[in-house]
Amino acid sequence: MNQSRRIIQGALIIGALTLSITACGQKQQLVNGSGTQPSASPAVTVLPSATPSAAPTPTPVPTLQKKVKVYFSDQEEMKLVEKEVTITYKKEADVYQTALNALKKSDDPKAVSLFEDLKFTSVAFDHAKGELKLDLAFGPKTQLGAPGEEMFLQALKKTVFQFPEVKALFVLKDGKQVDSLMGHLELPYPIKRPN
Repeated sequence: MNQSRRIIQGALIIGALTLSITACGQKQQLVNGSGTQPSASPAVTVLPSATPSAAPTPTPVPTLQKKVKVYFSDQEEMKLVEKEVTITYKKEADVYQTALNALKKSDDPKAVSLFEDLKFTSVAFDHAKGELKLDLAFGPKTQLGAPGEEMFLQALKKTVFQFPEVKALFVLKDGKQVDSLMGHLELPYPIKRPN
């Protein structure tokens, strides 16, 4: 009987130790915020690596570049000043918007932008018809006199018609077809490519 008592005591001690170890594992998981089943392996915390090679690198978006001519006014608003700039864009459809946006800022103090306070709210090209449609939103500084409006239209036409695929230019102001952009000159609708 003594031997069977020792076997029972041994089994009880092993059972108690097993429960104790298992309970400790559950307590550790509850402390770590996990309510999942206990596992035999200890929890491992993985810290992000400081090396850039560990993070997946995004696929670079190819950029396209093109040299275009853009037009500004001289300081006296007497004549157009032509500048050649390199524009960068992501897809071919963006080339017109990017070229037009280049009209808004001049790096040369002698070349004044006529488009600085203007927003091109929509620029869409219909390849089948060769038609470029623009919608413009004017700020207060875009309101020019008759000579300024003439240079504005010339700069706009010269910029878009340098692209041989553009056959006609439709210009809207605040989403509407207007007779004049600034009230001085008649605005043709559409403006056709000069011969």
